[in-house]
Amino acid sequence: MPVVDLTRYQRPIRVIPHTHWDREWYLSFEQFRDQLVETMDLVLELLDRDDRWTHFHLDGQTAMIDDYLEVRPEREAELGAHISEGRLSCGPWTTLVDEFLVSGESIIRDLEDGLRRADQLGGALRIGYLPDQFGHVGQMPQLLRLFGIDRAVVWRGVPREIVETSFMWSSPDGSRVEVLYLPFGYGHGRKLAIEPDLFSEHLQAEATRFEEFLGDGEPLLVMLGGDHVRPAPSLPDRLDESRRAGLDIEFTSLLRIVSDRPAPARSWSGELRSAARANLLPNTYSARIAQKMERARAEHLIERYAEPLAALVPGVRWPEEELRRAWQLLHLNGAHDSVCGCSTDEVARAVDARTEEVQQIAISIATGALEHLAAQVAEAGTVTFNPSPFERDGVPALGWRLTGDGRQSPVRADLVAGADGARVHLGGEEVRFTLEDQGDEGDLYTFSPSGDVRHPEEISQIGDQVRFVFDTCDALVAARMAPGEPFVRLTVRIDNRSPDHRLRLVCALPERVERSRAGSVFEIVDRPMVGEGGHGESPSPCWPARGFCVAGGRGILSEGVFEYELTGDALAMTLLRCVGTISRHELRTRKRVAGPDVATPGAQMIGTHRLKLGLMDATWVTDPIATWERYALPLLHASSPGGGELSSEGTLLDMDIPALSSIRRRNGDLAVTVWNPAPDERSVRIGSALVRIGPHRIETTTAF
Repeated sequence: MPVVDLTRYQRPIRVIPHTHWDREWYLSFEQFRDQLVETMDLVLELLDRDDRWTHFHLDGQTAMIDDYLEVRPEREAELGAHISEGRLSCGPWTTLVDEFLVSGESIIRDLEDGLRRADQLGGALRIGYLPDQFGHVGQMPQLLRLFGIDRAVVWRGVPREIVETSFMWSSPDGSRVEVLYLPFGYGHGRKLAIEPDLFSEHLQAEATRFEEFLGDGEPLLVMLGGDHVRPAPSLPDRLDESRRAGLDIEFTSLLRIVSDRPAPARSWSGELRSAARANLLPNTYSARIAQKMERARAEHLIERYAEPLAALVPGVRWPEEELRRAWQLLHLNGAHDSVCGCSTDEVARAVDARTEEVQQIAISIATGALEHLAAQVAEAGTVTFNPSPFERDGVPALGWRLTGDGRQSPVRADLVAGADGARVHLGGEEVRFTLEDQGDEGDLYTFSPSGDVRHPEEISQIGDQVRFVFDTCDALVAARMAPGEPFVRLTVRIDNRSPDHRLRLVCALPERVERSRAGSVFEIVDRPMVGEGGHGESPSPCWPARGFCVAGGRGILSEGVFEYELTGDALAMTLLRCVGTISRHELRTRKRVAGPDVATPGAQMIGTHRLKLGLMDATWVTDPIATWERYALPLLHASSPGGGELSSEGTLLDMDIPALSSIRRRNGDLAVTVWNPAPDERSVRIGSALVRIGPHRIETTTAF
């Protein structure tokens, strides 16, 4: 492409000075906060002393502002004045979450809390700013629309066929947002910020590479900043010099940019998971896998036990402050560098501590509320609570029942070792699986194979368990079935003694297929075998599954175990991926660096790990979401002393719905969020309210 001659350049140039703030990553939160305080002090100083600084973009998240105000509380009024005047942007997010590794409800609450806090500070930026997430869920347009947001800004994940800087993005339900696409990322103008003396040279380079994406008369947008980049005080002088040289150049804001653009002609529907122009970094889904399992447990404890019980059990106080604390911790852990596990071991330990606190808050609320319910039951015994919106084991939907000791003894499944793996019988079908191991010379972002796939050196029967032996690790697999459950529960204990490898469970399919279906955020998504590669990143066969993945008549259920691959004749689920650095400079599967090369010995996962999965014959599972609930959300029990006035069974909220996300108190009202995974409209009942939910819609109702 010919180099643009700036002396004859006719396009308007609009510059957004900004910083992208990872609150913890290759340094700890406190180390980065020291830099944040210095950066924010400088930003406020520049805004105060120089009116030419008309705007500075604060990365679309309120967490960085609150982190600053914890150290500089006296500057909140000053900061708020700049936000109110539009010279600083604020929100809409609390943190920039990874969309595939947190629950749909977590995304809703992050946005809800971010908007509330931003409005308190002076006014929220109502644009879905999504600058660095490793791909985007298909329901994001609908999630943004739920909060009245009709525009978004994205970088990663956009497919090769989109060659413009704007397109319409739609969710499965038809919700649409207008997208401002940053083909070279949020940090493409970083050099203009850190090397202002070379401003003209860097500006020329940006104008040249953007030319193929810009339509007639379309302005050149320069995102002038990057990771932890401070503003250069001389930038207004550089813009003045450029204007004197004949350029139409000025500072602007995202709000002005998106408001001035014509409606785009190009459109895209569904998730954005292409690596055509930006690394997608897909194997973060299997980094530090124990953390991801604990986060999933924390989310379920809050969303499906603590909040519903506290909201519905008569006489229980709504624990507003305790839940606010729990959600704030979940938001901080949901930030993409934190939840993805692609940070230092010190950061990982901080994430673990926050997750444990969330779990303890949720357990305390849930057990306290259930004990309060049990104390109101007339008969003595064990009261069992069902968190699902359908009957389970004789316990009413979202209700309770006096159930003896309340616990069912699982039935041993016939798990049999064979020469090439193990087999178990399920509903008259034989389900076969094995474990496989392979060297991994990659990093916390990306798997890079080293050597051939290794099959077990030994497979042996040990009582009712099967042992798989590799030179890197041993794994002991047990199988159980509970009455009425259409799946086999597997427990895998792994004793890992080696670094730099990947261990997977591989479930054989009865027929070869080329597409899979998997749970995602408020949808079940259909996928090909391999994603779109590019930008130095190989096409990846690995995908994230939220709760389950299905292909060729077989399915795998999971809780916090995300990474799967369809090989054609098998479904493979990553159990353990062991690597020793945040990022290597060049891999077979990724040619561009993804972060700093910082040692992470804790991510080698040396030691003993326990994982749980479910295997199902997908040909006779008609509702994978309900099946997953039976697998992942156990019935909860409490002792009743007797003497109360409640009957031995009942329901806390009578409902007939396709899928439940949350039940809570919001502004004093009971709020229930449900969603429809089906492609047709559904009539649902929540209490006395009858609601029509369109295909793939998410609905919250407070009318009962």
